[in-house]
Amino acid sequence: MLEHSSQVTVMKMDARCADAVYYNGRFMTFAPGRKTAHAVAVADGRIIALGSDAEIRRSAPRGAEKVDLGGKTVVPGFIDSHTHFIQMGIDAQNVDLFGTKSLDEALTLLKAHAGRTAEGRWVIGANYRESNWVDGRFITRSDLDECSSQHPVVAHRICGHLSSVNTRGMEVASITSDTPGAETDSSGELTGIVTEAAVGLLRAAAAPTERDRSKGLRLATKKAHSLGVTSIQDNGEPRDFFIYREAERKGRLKIRVWFNTPSSGLDSLTSLGLTSGLGSERLRLGGVKIFCDGALGARTAALTEPYADDARCRGMLIHSREEMKDMAVMANDAGIQLVIHAIGDDGIEVALASIEHALRQYRRRDHRHRIEHLELPTRGHIGRIRKHKVIASMQPNFVGEWSGIDGLYVERLGRERAGRNNPFREVLDAKIKLAFGSDCMPFSPIYGIRSAVNAPYEPQRLTVQEAFASYTRDAAFASFEEEVKGTIAVGRVADFAVLSGDPFKDQGVLDSIFVAKTVLGGEVVFDRSIRRKQE
Repeated sequence: MLEHSSQVTVMKMDARCADAVYYNGRFMTFAPGRKTAHAVAVADGRIIALGSDAEIRRSAPRGAEKVDLGGKTVVPGFIDSHTHFIQMGIDAQNVDLFGTKSLDEALTLLKAHAGRTAEGRWVIGANYRESNWVDGRFITRSDLDECSSQHPVVAHRICGHLSSVNTRGMEVASITSDTPGAETDSSGELTGIVTEAAVGLLRAAAAPTERDRSKGLRLATKKAHSLGVTSIQDNGEPRDFFIYREAERKGRLKIRVWFNTPSSGLDSLTSLGLTSGLGSERLRLGGVKIFCDGALGARTAALTEPYADDARCRGMLIHSREEMKDMAVMANDAGIQLVIHAIGDDGIEVALASIEHALRQYRRRDHRHRIEHLELPTRGHIGRIRKHKVIASMQPNFVGEWSGIDGLYVERLGRERAGRNNPFREVLDAKIKLAFGSDCMPFSPIYGIRSAVNAPYEPQRLTVQEAFASYTRDAAFASFEEEVKGTIAVGRVADFAVLSGDPFKDQGVLDSIFVAKTVLGGEVVFDRSIRRKQE
């Protein structure tokens, strides 16, 4: 049974062996013993030395590439601990509704796309946020029927737990009033709004081709590089793993992937004896992703008390409590990391109880089981999470999107509960490992860091140093890879992001900084100055 990913054996070298030197920077190492350095030497994709400009440049061989960082601040490459990476690239090929300001604007875009699409083919909208619209309601079947009656049309809400579909789309996906998750009105008519399992039917009916998925990987990788992201922990479809594997085989995988398998594949993993951590530095098999509940925006996150804006609703559990325990035991016994999606306080209770049950059956030394999102934990939950060394994998960008006095969280939860959701500060104060990710809502570490640092409620608010650590060093810990990446130190992979400003000296620059350069394995994979010249 594997308790850790393979540790790195580092041959002792110095800058005399370097094939590249990065100097005139302010490297924030996030490593014990040395907080900063001015230069690093790289060989074969790894950091072999770090120190002052003079000592690193003086020792480097004549043929080594020398990159002047212009005095800029450098951090370890960002690690997004919760993504749907290839899906993000697929969404980029569809109609992006993220920035729309109204329902009418969203429908206009979908209708225009239908006009350019061959009859009978799917028209797909992605990432709609009704909470940002003046007319803040979900899209309905009748809305989408106006866009087209000849095409199946679907609009996926940003959370991924709710979608809207037209009449033709429901016919193609075989969605009826008997379909679990298909909403009906008071007269029993389908509204076109579907949640959870019914969303899965729509995604299956409109599934992209392998070519589209490969293109999605390329588009998502390009976006990741522009934002300083060098590693992801992905929650994808089973076929996504084959897309990653094929890209790696061809030498085209330009992102480091920890791939969490859907719970539907748990039997296959255990029957083959596959454990978390198997793979290479570019592609590793991660944990098993289990959905415990839904999402607050879709009102499917499981709460102990009703939603503030719907007294009849407390959300839902995706699996029964016994099913959750059975899956947790199976994964834990097999040496597979548990990656459990749980948002509401009742969902978190079920997830945590499942982990506790599994650990009572077999106490693993270093399991690193995770709860994803952990939006509404009680103080009791936080104490139990600390006791069992469960990792909190949380999304600070959610605070930037939906927190505040007039945000979606207040609407769904009321002011009291909204003020204690996403409690990053309380999690860290309890000495719990906190890994930050985006869930692609939106995909942007700096936005997430800014959201945590400037969070509206004290239980959420972090320092700049803490927020960056959760997106680098501690995110690496969440995938057993702290000896490989997440810090700037000898022996680690040479992954780092060069920032346009220094938020460690001036927190105010968080509002305007961007990634100027991204380095993956010692290779510059993004340079904003070059891109601007090309444009």
